[in-house]
Formats: sequence, C-alpha cells, structure tokens
Amino acid sequence: MNFYVVFTKNKNKFDKYVKVNKIKNKVIIDIKSLLVEYEIDDYYEYKDYFNLIVYTKIIHSLEKKKDIYYIPNFLNKNFDIDEIVKVKGLLKETDFNLLLFFDEFKDTDNIHQSVLNNMDLFDASQILKSY
Repeated sequence: MNFYVVFTKNKNKFDKYVKVNKIKNKVIIDIKSLLVEYEIDDYYEYKDYFNLIVYTKIIHSLEKKKDIYYIPNFLNKNFDIDEIVKVKGLLKETDFNLLLFFDEFKDTDNIHQSVLNNMDLFDASQILKSY
C-alpha cells in the first residue's frame, strides 16, 4: 500500500494521470472537495471534526488495502507541508510518496522550498513537468 501526497492545483490533471496510468484500487482524499462536501466554511472552527473525518477515511482505506492519494488544499493561506508530514506517523507499513505536478507550482517558491527541504521524508518522489 502507498500513500501519495499529490501536489496539484488542478484536479483534472490528476484525473488524467490516473486514467493514463490505469490506476485502480485507490482512494482519493481531496481536502478542498471534502470541505465543500461537508459544508465547512471555516476550517479552523471545525478543525478537530474535519481532521477526524480525514483520519477515518485514511484508516478505512488502509484496512481495505487501497492506495491513498491525498490532495491538500492549496488555497489555504496557512498551507504547511509539516502538517501533512504528521500523517506519516499514522502510516506504519505504508510507503509515504510524493507526486508533484511541477508546472502548477513553478512560480511558487515557498512550495518548492518546503518540498525540497522535506524530500528525504518521502519514500519515493515523482515530479511531472506537464500532464
């Protein structure tokens, strides 16, 4: 089983990646979509509740032996990769991987620096120039 942190702002590119690579037996946890689905406007007000929802999805996916593709909410002004890395502690026998769509972040220095500074935390990394 694998856990992928997917750096993409455009979910359509990721959907194309999944289709082209014929990826099956997966669970996609898209934070932005979950916030909309559960009608959470203020993440910080419902932080514990929302984190429990995400945690439950991760645990159920691991129990079903499915790969997890985690797409953070990059619209969040307080985005911090260290928050995502905390998830690694939950993943005991699961590889912690990175999938980065480079073209979407080529002008975002803080994302590049945080990813490059934490590259050693990932078991495998894949950087896609364009998709």
